[in-house]
Amino acid sequence: MDETFQRLLGKAPIAVLVRATLEQTVSAATLNDLFARHAHRQYTKELTFATLVALMAKVTFRTHPSVHAAFRHTAGIGVSITAVHDKLNHLETGISAALVQDTAQRLAAVRAALPAPRHPEPIAGLRVRTRDGNFLAGTEHRLDGLRAAGAAALPGMSLVVRDHSGLLTNLIPCEDAYTSERSLWPAVAALVEADDLWLADRNFRTLDYMGEIAAQQAYFLIRHHAGTALKPVTAARYVGSNATGDLWEQKVQVGGLTPRRVSVRLHKPLRDGSREPRLLTNVPANRVGARRLADLYRTRWFIESAFQELTDSPRCEVNTLGYPKAALFAFALAVLAYNLLVVVEAALVSGQGQQRVAEELSYYHLATEVKSHAEALPLVPGRTWQRCGRMSLQEFAGWLHELARNLDWKRYRKNPRGPKKPTQVKRTRRGAHRSTARVLQTP
Repeated sequence: MDETFQRLLGKAPIAVLVRATLEQTVSAATLNDLFARHAHRQYTKELTFATLVALMAKVTFRTHPSVHAAFRHTAGIGVSITAVHDKLNHLETGISAALVQDTAQRLAAVRAALPAPRHPEPIAGLRVRTRDGNFLAGTEHRLDGLRAAGAAALPGMSLVVRDHSGLLTNLIPCEDAYTSERSLWPAVAALVEADDLWLADRNFRTLDYMGEIAAQQAYFLIRHHAGTALKPVTAARYVGSNATGDLWEQKVQVGGLTPRRVSVRLHKPLRDGSREPRLLTNVPANRVGARRLADLYRTRWFIESAFQELTDSPRCEVNTLGYPKAALFAFALAVLAYNLLVVVEAALVSGQGQQRVAEELSYYHLATEVKSHAEALPLVPGRTWQRCGRMSLQEFAGWLHELARNLDWKRYRKNPRGPKKPTQVKRTRRGAHRSTARVLQTP
């Protein structure tokens, strides 16, 4: 490897690891081939899809605050900023969905090749998949139809699927922000395979959704919504307890299905005041018990944590992108960036150990390094990155492992602090203020 690469490797190993992983899994040729396979109306004349991704990545990784700023600091694009925005604003949502699915598969292969501890599925023989919706935050009112509007401008929403490895494997984008999550169930049904176990919140408890999963020889674990009428088939019986409450189980009838209803009578109410969440599942009782299902459902919040991480580390919501297709493409790139971080974490686990990474790793410091050295990465000759792309999966995974094993761990540790002192906040009238200097002078 060349001298510039070696210096950067010593100074910012995580940034190099991310860039090398991109070359291994999402090279320019791969991206342009993806566009050619999935684009129906758009075409490439001068601005390639790979160039567009590279430009938007600078916004997603917070190197630049907007597309225009990234464009002004990127040489060799060859088209005007108007042409860039035109391609972004008309980018088909199917391309954004394909970008997430294809790159997730490639990153999953890298993760599987790492010499790290394996994470078997929680229930033998079943693939656990979690699905949830994400509504993008409001954008600036730049479009003509929005300039006089006082309400928030919502560019769209999407459904995201997470597998047990932590990767976000599928994206179902929708341009209409008023769309109900439940109305997208046909697109979700196309992803269902036999022996899947789908976790979802109560917004997805429709008969169509549950019936389609059961018809595909798959299983569901969904929180019961009060609006769904159930007919008891058997009496409720006590089946034990877990860390959160006492468990009761009974057979119920809903439509043409007879799932189990697992009720958790909580020791402490949830934040919304609920004291007895109920779960519906068609997993046979002789295969998985009520306690294990209740504990498994609590892992559904991992996908909520992923959405929070998408906002804090990569930039999933670019408020200057008002057109829905452009905003959803930015979100798809943020999902790709999040999956990269999942693979980086897996590499760190292989080199530093599971416990150390789980307790000490700071995603903030990882993302900060990638952002601060993004401009230095192009200084490395292209042939050097291409060598990373030509490695076999086993060779590349071994290189990641060695890199993670030898890096300076203290640069990526969290900064723990003691518990905050309890305080009683004194409410004041609206508009009241304090002079900080006078407060500090008060004995």
